[in-house]
Amino acid sequence: MSPRERTPQAPLVAVRGEAVLEVPAEVARIDVSVAASEKDEATTLHLLNERAVAVDKILAGFPDAIERTESSAVRVGPRLPSRVTHASDTGYHGAVYHAITVTGLDRLGDLMAQLAEQDQIELGGPWWELRASSPVYHQVRVAAVRDAVRRARDYATALGTELAGLVELADARLLTDSRGQTDALTPPSSRLPHRVRAAAPEEFGFDLVPAKQVVRASVEARFTLIEPDLALVDAGVQGAVVPVRP
Repeated sequence: MSPRERTPQAPLVAVRGEAVLEVPAEVARIDVSVAASEKDEATTLHLLNERAVAVDKILAGFPDAIERTESSAVRVGPRLPSRVTHASDTGYHGAVYHAITVTGLDRLGDLMAQLAEQDQIELGGPWWELRASSPVYHQVRVAAVRDAVRRARDYATALGTELAGLVELADARLLTDSRGQTDALTPPSSRLPHRVRAAAPEEFGFDLVPAKQVVRASVEARFTLIEPDLALVDAGVQGAVVPVRP
């Protein structure tokens, strides 16, 4: 059997393939909460309902931009005095929280501006993301595998041989760095605890620029090599001439 034919003891080359893609965000997520505080529970609930209905009307005006609206929480309870307040400051406090997914990113600024005009509104976000089913994830995985094959072929070429077969391919890492999407990199919410007034509310809007999404993939692969003739490799190295600049 020729020493260059594949054998069960064929030499192996192990490489890591990596790929990075920077793509536009596909969705934005914002948090919206509306609150009410009054002396008695009935008045608090009535006022809270009015403000929640006002928010719902605004959201209904963006049917093509909003993909999903979820009520994440409702809280109503007595407002108890603290060490720095007096007994007369007690009453009831209520809040309704919404999590909103926006796909019409070109209208997000107008949506947030209209929400900010409401009384006792609080906004958080936006957090830019890709869809879980985004084709970008497929693209970056394929690119990482191709990079692994290219690297392995480079090593094989350096040894004067070729790849014989694939032994193993492992998904080493698949991370999304959203510049504001992951927990570690999420900036603080943009808080607007009180009503935001503008000179011309009907013309007011936030100028929002979606953050680019950086998607990374990394794979590890092992390939078998056709047995190289290391003597020829050594001869090639010894005979190489490295030019030296004067």
